[in-house]
Amino acid sequence: MIILLVGAIGLVIVSLQLMKTAHQSKEASLIFAGALVAMSAVGLVAVYLLMDGCMGYLTTGQDTLSAQTSTAMMMALNPLRFLANLY
Repeated sequence: MIILLVGAIGLVIVSLQLMKTAHQSKEASLIFAGALVAMSAVGLVAVYLLMDGCMGYLTTGQDTLSAQTSTAMMMALNPLRFLANLY
């Protein structure tokens, strides 16, 4: 997890430096490159979260993401009933 966090932060820093250089030199291609690097950081975190849910399901046999989603949906659809089920 720490390696992923360091990698994502590194990609964001590179992206910000590309954007800063692009702003100073008025280069549109560097702005595009900075946006692509930022999107790769988002993609890195998204793949980690997807694989974390998948590996949790494969190792424990339980769908943790579905349980969290169903709890959130139940609370959003009928909060009073959800609170009554807690007690």
